[in-house]
Amino acid sequence: MPDESALTDASGVASFLEPGAGVMTVCARGAGHAEACERDVGVVAGGTLFVELKLPPGAVVEGQVLRHDGSPAEGVRLVAPGDPMLLEMTPSGSTTDAQGRYTLDGVTPGSYVSITPFTPQGEAFDRSLDSALSAGEVRRFDFQLAAFVPITVKPVLRHKRGAEEAVEHVHVNTPLTLQPDGTYTGITESGRHSVSMRGRRNGRVVYGSKAVTLAPEVPAVIAFPFAELKEEGRVFPWAFLDPGEFEVSGRVFLADGTPADGVWIGAEKPGPKGRGCGNSPTDHAQVRFDGAGFVVKPRVGAGRIYAWTADGRAGSAVVRGGKDARVSVDIHLEETGAVAGTMDFKGEQLFGHRQEVTVNNEWVGASHFTRLDGSIFVPGLKPGKHVLHTSNGYVEFNVNAREVTNVGVLRPPPEPEATVSETSPPAP
Repeated sequence: MPDESALTDASGVASFLEPGAGVMTVCARGAGHAEACERDVGVVAGGTLFVELKLPPGAVVEGQVLRHDGSPAEGVRLVAPGDPMLLEMTPSGSTTDAQGRYTLDGVTPGSYVSITPFTPQGEAFDRSLDSALSAGEVRRFDFQLAAFVPITVKPVLRHKRGAEEAVEHVHVNTPLTLQPDGTYTGITESGRHSVSMRGRRNGRVVYGSKAVTLAPEVPAVIAFPFAELKEEGRVFPWAFLDPGEFEVSGRVFLADGTPADGVWIGAEKPGPKGRGCGNSPTDHAQVRFDGAGFVVKPRVGAGRIYAWTADGRAGSAVVRGGKDARVSVDIHLEETGAVAGTMDFKGEQLFGHRQEVTVNNEWVGASHFTRLDGSIFVPGLKPGKHVLHTSNGYVEFNVNAREVTNVGVLRPPPEPEATVSETSPPAP
């Protein structure tokens, strides 16, 4: 659920008076309207931030929920996720009445809509609609809950004799709680399920999966076999180590020394860092701030903080910090420009997936990838000729200081036509 919520007034304005300084995602939805969000916006202490959201048409899902015995399920909270392009999603929700009926209004249309039921007994398994919702559609969706059953999962190292070795970290794909004895317990729906786990033991990845059938109201204890994850005989190390984060704050100035008005800040994303394969670009969070001040939290270590404005002027500064440290730095922008465009994937693009982009065969600033919607914006380019490289080919363009050159829609190259032999028979 959201950290903070508010209702709009008659003019469509909502105010958050104490959001706290930092980076956030702001979303809105309403009856008959699907969710709209702006991700990665920031506000400094004592500062202000204005976000404008245009809500697209939504859909409605309504129906009835029954218990395992066929009686209406009252008091079940239903949650449907919001914008699937965001990790932070504002869900639409409803609670069943005495007849088990519900209405989810403002559901985001899309190819995949699932509903998670939360019952008084515990969280049930997701229910998915069998086809995509369209804008303005009202869909009937009834379902029945299975009886709940207590479950205990006990990870056991496969092919291990003698004393069992503990697993240091385990994630199981059902809501269970780790107990002091190393087992995982909880309550889940009965029926046939596929349970999987992934974890760490002695610095290496372990994995297992098992199909189980849970009888109603019969407590189940499952010995869950697992083994080290291997591929072609190679054991996978547990490489996802989280070094922590530190805080970087400061201000952005134009070339003449005046404070910038409205800036974007690019900082390396915090969190676990795996071992890179070959030469791969760094992933940056791109955060919008109103005014010249900023505060972001990059991954611990040494790195570069990038700043730019909407007209392409950009600059950067090197920062270094230990875990939970606070660093202050000012960034001065240069007289540069930017390139913008949009990738056309002809429906083959994975939803929310980003593509790598380079200019002059180099990663520029913090713009190493397209945005989630396939749009491109690369600031910090010196005036002159450049070449934009994408998976759809390349395009040459010119840049002027304080200007954005839009190269339009970049479509994949046409597939070569099949050649026909002179001796081939004519088509019927």
